[in-house]
Amino acid sequence: MTNYKVKLFRDGKWDDDDQNVQARTEKEAAEKLYGQILFKQGPAEQVRAIVHAPVGNGDPTVFYER
Repeated sequence: MTNYKVKLFRDGKWDDDDQNVQARTEKEAAEKLYGQILFKQGPAEQVRAIVHAPVGNGDPTVFYER
């Protein structure tokens, strides 16, 4: 398991703080916190989470609801 930092977009705004989530993948981390299936592609108005991998592992990943 890896510790990911996840920030959710709810009710038209980003949460104030990142939350630490233990998961096997970035997608799993986002879905654990959001509570629904999320996708790596979608329109901007359906962004629901951004996941930061551990330091030094590249850019954050954005997840969308459909």
